[in-house]
Amino acid sequence: MEGFDNKTHQDQHAAGLADASLGKSDLGQSATSKGSSILDSKFNEALNQNLSGLDTTSAKAEASKAGTSKGGSDLAIDQNKDGEKMGTCQFAGTAACNCNKTKSSDSTGTDDHDHTGAGASRENHVALSQVDVVRGLDLTKLRKEISFKDDIGTRGDFLIPGAGRNTVIGTGDKDLIDGRGGGFNTITTGGGKDSILLDSKTTNLILDFDPTKDRLLFTQSMDLNNIVIAQGKNPGKGGVDTPLDSINNTLIIDKSDGHILASLAFTKATALQGIEQTDRKGFSLVDDKIFNTLNEVQFGKVQEGNGQLTGTSGRDKLVGGKGDDFLYVGDDGFKLGTAKGGGGTEFPFRTDSPGTSELTPTLKNGVLSFSGSYKDFDGAPLFSQGEKELDPNAKVLSGANPKALVDGFLKVPVDKEGNVISGTHLHFSPAGDNRGNFADATVVRYFENKPTDAKSGTLSGKFELSPEEQAAFLAGTLYVNIHSNVDVDGDGRAGFATGENRLNLNKDVVRLV
Repeated sequence: MEGFDNKTHQDQHAAGLADASLGKSDLGQSATSKGSSILDSKFNEALNQNLSGLDTTSAKAEASKAGTSKGGSDLAIDQNKDGEKMGTCQFAGTAACNCNKTKSSDSTGTDDHDHTGAGASRENHVALSQVDVVRGLDLTKLRKEISFKDDIGTRGDFLIPGAGRNTVIGTGDKDLIDGRGGGFNTITTGGGKDSILLDSKTTNLILDFDPTKDRLLFTQSMDLNNIVIAQGKNPGKGGVDTPLDSINNTLIIDKSDGHILASLAFTKATALQGIEQTDRKGFSLVDDKIFNTLNEVQFGKVQEGNGQLTGTSGRDKLVGGKGDDFLYVGDDGFKLGTAKGGGGTEFPFRTDSPGTSELTPTLKNGVLSFSGSYKDFDGAPLFSQGEKELDPNAKVLSGANPKALVDGFLKVPVDKEGNVISGTHLHFSPAGDNRGNFADATVVRYFENKPTDAKSGTLSGKFELSPEEQAAFLAGTLYVNIHSNVDVDGDGRAGFATGENRLNLNKDVVRLV
């Protein structure tokens, strides 16, 4: 992916699966999904079962306690009766901000069988009435860091994206990421104990934040009484473009204007309780003098400029420019294993299928390739027989409407690269690792599946990924599921239309080194 081309990236993004006619959501109105789930509302509840442990009553009590205790933040905020616009954003109308200060003229209902992700929005402001506020910062326990010397590992990087819309992918060692350039950053930190600097002018989407290892840093120039921690409530989904205030994300918000400083994907806000007082993880405070300590760090390579900056296997300092930059760990910065499916692993429902599958990915120069196979399936892969409806004997595990199920797929006859519809899909969301189980039915890409007999076949795919999609893949947040359908051999067992196998490209398969 030599010389990342911003215009090409923007054109590809605009030509994606999102319905541009929906526009952006208003500040006080969370975006609704036009449907990214293939199943009904009960299925949606199952998909988000990992949040069932979030005790909203105790969370609100904790928020109230934090707001009244010594050093805690006052969680009140001025809003109008509709919970709309709060303050102004100096980046409104620029490439650094997605906010829309006008109320949406219409709303879109939920269609649970639409795979387009048209309900997604990347709004980077939110009203506190639209999230579940958990607490403010406990300023009495906030540590002040005096050195960055130990925050970059022997093979870690110092990564500094500038303005614009940037993508940052760190290493498996400790990295320091300065996310204060005034733009929008999509970040995969890697596998180490990583540190990310925040400010009130920038939004950072962090795809692999680990509350047990990573930390967020605030500068002394910020009014920390305005910082609140919240759980998103937005049910909208859209693949890699899932809303920042998704119900699966923790938000770090400046309550003075509703600006989202950070969105921590697939993270519970309750996991950030009490982390101000932990050692070199969680939350910390820094001042500008701390950057002088980086003079003691020897970097093997220093790069500055616009576009793509690719790191080495050693310690690097990568500094972006004023445009849209891609700070990339390099093709030698990760190791990929083989994902396996089967044994009733189609999340969130168990199956009685004897079918198994495996996929091996490779990523080089921004191109993600797969090779794999499946065997012992109950039916031929969906759409592989040219059908446009379900076999009457096909099992639909959730009780979803079979016609709506297939019609939802048919709404996406090709993916963003023009790959034609198939029953094997690349989707966004992790499962099977320490982050819990999630699913988003928005189509990211279609695979090619070729039956070799009634029960078996091969799988392949070759996709050119945007920088954001590469970050999602290397964060371990993609998965593949194989839908089957027609009872080809006539044994009376048609396929599982809701997915016979799921193969998780999670942190156990994708590892930064």
